[in-house]
Amino acid sequence: METGAQKSHLPERMLTVKEVASIFNVHPNTVRRWEKKKMLTSYRVGPRSNLRFRREDVLALLNSSRNE
Repeated sequence: METGAQKSHLPERMLTVKEVASIFNVHPNTVRRWEKKKMLTSYRVGPRSNLRFRREDVLALLNSSRNE
């Protein structure tokens, strides 16, 4: 059994373009544009190199956009 000090070895679940678009209430193409402009860090995963985003990166962008 794991305690609070131990971390799970399971990989974190990453967000899809569609999920990020839903969080920001924008079109998925807007998320792709942000990724190309390096406003949002992305990762390519799987054999099809699908775009994925870390939840922490998305929340950081969301918080920075709220502070402007």
